[in-house]
Amino acid sequence: MNKSLPVSKGATVVNDHLRTFTARRQSWFGLKLPVKIALAQPALHPLLRMIAPRIRGLKIGRLPAPIELTEIRGRAGGADFILVEPFRCEIAKEFYWGRGRRTEPEDAFALDLMVALSADADVFLDIGAYTGVFTMAVLAANENVRAHVFEIIPAVVAGAEKNVERNGFNSRVTVHPTGVGSPDTWMKVPIGDGGSALPSFYSSDMRFDSDAEVRFTSLDALLPEVLAEISDRDPQLHSRDGVPDVSSRGEAPCVTVKIDVEGGENDVFAHGQDFLAALHPDILCEVLDDRAKPRELMGHLGEHGYHYYLVGEDRLYARTTIRPDPRLRDWLFTLKSPDQMRAAGYPVD
Repeated sequence: MNKSLPVSKGATVVNDHLRTFTARRQSWFGLKLPVKIALAQPALHPLLRMIAPRIRGLKIGRLPAPIELTEIRGRAGGADFILVEPFRCEIAKEFYWGRGRRTEPEDAFALDLMVALSADADVFLDIGAYTGVFTMAVLAANENVRAHVFEIIPAVVAGAEKNVERNGFNSRVTVHPTGVGSPDTWMKVPIGDGGSALPSFYSSDMRFDSDAEVRFTSLDALLPEVLAEISDRDPQLHSRDGVPDVSSRGEAPCVTVKIDVEGGENDVFAHGQDFLAALHPDILCEVLDDRAKPRELMGHLGEHGYHYYLVGEDRLYARTTIRPDPRLRDWLFTLKSPDQMRAAGYPVD
């Protein structure tokens, strides 16, 4: 979830977002963490738990989980999984307040949707994974799928690795402390272990004065690795120039992708055209109203025959064009037509 625009290695960082007025305001000028800690204490939290759900309009998923709570059980697509450290993880605390589900209906539906689309997947890519909730849910529901997790903030990467280990998915998941977008570029990033929670809001217009750097790769560069992984389990795939040839397989390999890169999705797709042409994955992608470039996005997807669906609270809305919505952030891009989606059991308007 934490992607910003990569800069060339060695470039001078002229500003540090963490020192800006915006960042200081987001931290309540240093008060957010102590307030959160106070509300998470055993003496106060039961009162918060009783009162908060009764306050109209309050987004309870943003409130802290108990400080002593070490993990929470989530459920999506009929399968259970574990998320650790809900006091620090913004997604895990939603499952605490939602009693095992995400608190916003459109977010819960998006997670169920990705799990359903990945039911027969060979490989799942979680790009901008945060602590890996989509990976945990997909792997819990499909015992045969393998996953690749991409995240760039070191403390968040560590959180994803803890979730992988806690769920026993070590042999099925590769965690990459790497960005996906424009290849062979580097970006300075904060460690991410300060503040009131593991960060999930860094965007493409932010710069950081930090000693930590991460490398970016491209979606196309991942194609040989994904195909090789599939071929290891499918003898029908024959190698051509060192890259497995999917045309030799009776049924195309099933790959699904989730992308949440805070406005950087065009870079992902611009450098992923070979990947899209070879695998035509179903893609769940966050498209932010204030950052997206929909015309460019449609240019990357259109030539591959993708259909566009806005993800709602309990259904998909078929669209002929991508028009970012101020409230609903997620879109499904798939080769399946509305009739095909309905025939497969998905609610489509």
